[in-house]
Parts: sequence; structure tokens; C-alpha cells
Amino acid sequence: MRPRFPRRVGFARDLLFAALFVTCLLFCSKLGISKPGISKPGVSKPGVSKPGISLGQSTDPGHSNQAEAAKPAQDKKDDAAQAAAKSSAHHFDRVVIIVLENGDYEVAVKDANLSALAAHGASFSNFHALFHPSYPNYLAMVAGTDFGIHNRTRFLADRQVNFPSDAAHKTIADRLIASGLDFKNYVEELPEGDCPYKIDSQHISKSKKGDYVRRHVPFLSFREVQEKWCDRVIRVDSSKGNSLLGDDSSFIRDAKAGLVAYSFYSPNMNDDGHNTNVGVAGAWVSKFLDKTFTEKLRKGTLVIVTFDESDHNSDNRIFTLFLGDMVKEASQQDPKVLDRHYTHYSVLRTIEDNFGLEPLAAGDREAAPIKDIWK
Repeated sequence: MRPRFPRRVGFARDLLFAALFVTCLLFCSKLGISKPGISKPGVSKPGVSKPGISLGQSTDPGHSNQAEAAKPAQDKKDDAAQAAAKSSAHHFDRVVIIVLENGDYEVAVKDANLSALAAHGASFSNFHALFHPSYPNYLAMVAGTDFGIHNRTRFLADRQVNFPSDAAHKTIADRLIASGLDFKNYVEELPEGDCPYKIDSQHISKSKKGDYVRRHVPFLSFREVQEKWCDRVIRVDSSKGNSLLGDDSSFIRDAKAGLVAYSFYSPNMNDDGHNTNVGVAGAWVSKFLDKTFTEKLRKGTLVIVTFDESDHNSDNRIFTLFLGDMVKEASQQDPKVLDRHYTHYSVLRTIEDNFGLEPLAAGDREAAPIKDIWK
């Protein structure tokens, strides 16, 4: 038997289906599910991504940078910590780089103090500086390039430059701060005053302290640091450092409170060996690590002791040592690993990989990170 009111029944059925469809749409929209076959603007379909763009990544770099800048500082730190934790290359929480001056590998490796320190870490036998003279090496350590400074004559290549604050002249400081991390450059006998970047050198008279030169303080060569981050270039009075007498230097006070992720330590020209010799530099760094920056303060910190360049050898081979509770003792190291070819760029790349940072320039981008020395 047919229904008596077929049109009314059909109308009611259609109305019910329409109501169910609208309800389904509302429910899906709350869950963030798009209609089948229709993609939301800016979101790729599953399994399909644009070349060079990750899923969910904004294609508008300006928007991405603005969003990152708007993040609270704590959120940035949390993001940085998560990125570092996810990195398979994460080995240390902090790094301190101590740069000594003008030492041939063949001389430094035989120094009693440096040799004693090397027994507790990874001392590389095929590590090379990049240039002569000093200054372009310091730039390369923090920027992944020396910006062509080494192409000038040897005398002019040690003359300091003030690089403009633009996208072409970035340092690891930019990468760290953008990731919610931080940096400091500690400088023995840094001249007094607000950001004394105009002082290229200063003789310390009537004192046992060594002289100061700006070319050993690489971050002061960048306008961006001079204008925005000069408070992170910290003066260290090398005559202080006796914790028992409450006479801590600025570096040790920071070490006791907790160092930032990246610290670059620039000794004065006596302590680094420039105006003295490798023996004096070795004795200073040994005392600094044994008596001042003690093992207790170094927990979780990778200490890198290196030279800027060689003195007289032909291949610019230099002594470089990694120390820390994350580095295997010398007796556990593989000599073949320690004999791999490394440079200052390799150190920078290792630090970048550890903190999940993008390389800065061709030098560090193409360098091999240091591997197989870790516990």
C-alpha cells in the first residue's frame, strides 16, 4: 500500500537529512576537519608537501619572523630546549671556548700542562687553523666565514673592521638569541666604559696583567653587537679569582650562578701566550681550570681549548682539546677518530648541531661536525 501523503513524507525525510548534514559540518569544523577533497588555505594534503616547505610551515617568512619575535622569552627558551633535546647531536648544555695564541701543534702537544689536561679529554692530532694572521680566524670561529679579510695583506688582515648590521653579517649570537638561548664574550682587561669597541688595543702598565687587543674579541667587530648586545661583552679582571677570599671574577660569579649556553673567553695577551709563549699559556689555562673554573662548576659544560693559529709550522696545525663530563677520557678515545681533519669551522658546526641551530655560512655549513668522542 502506498502512503497517503507521499509528498509530505519525502519532504520530512529531506529535511531530516539536511539537518543531519548541517550538524555534521558543525561538528567537523570544531574538530578542525575539513571537507573531503577540500584543503584549508595554507595546509597541504596528507602525504603531499611543497618542495622545501615542511607540513604546517608558513610560506610567508615575514609572518613567521613576526610570530617568532612575538613569543615570550620563556616560550623561546622552552622551544630551544625541546629542539636541543630532540637533536641527536646534543651532548652538552653549555660551551666555553678558550682561545690561546700562536702555538704550533708540535710545541703545544709536548707542553706539560696541556698534555696533562689532554689526558682527560679529546686532543685532536689533525686540527688546523684556517688563516694567517689571527683576526680572520677569530671571525671564522663565530661567523662561519672571515668575510674575505684574509685576502688582504698580512698586516692589513689584522686590522679590525666594523661589519654592518645586516643579513650578510650574522654570527652565532644571532642564532642563539633567535632560539631563546644566549651568549657572552668574557674579556680579560677589557677597557672600562660603555662598549669600548673603538679601542683597538690597550697597554696595561705597572701591572702583572697582560695587554688587551680588540681583534681577540670577535663579537666586537659586528655593529649589531655594538648596538644591541654589548652588555654581553663582559670585562674580566684577571687579578681576581680567589674564591676562598670572596674575590671572584665576573666570569666565576656567572659560572656559580649558571653560565649561558655559549661563552667565548678571551684571555689577555700574557695569559693567551701572544706576548709570552706556549708554556705560559699552558700554565695559565691549567691553573684556570684547576683552581678557578673548577670541575664542580663545569658540570654539563664542554670546555674547548684551542689556538687561533700556528706560529711557524707550514700546515697551520694547532692543538685543540675538548674537555667535559660528556667527553671520553683520552685512554678511551680512538686515535683514528682524533686524527680526522678538523678546523675552527668544525667546532662551530658541532656547537650549532648541539643546539639545533642553522649554519651561518659556507664554512660551517660544509664542515664536518666532531663525532665519536662522546660518552
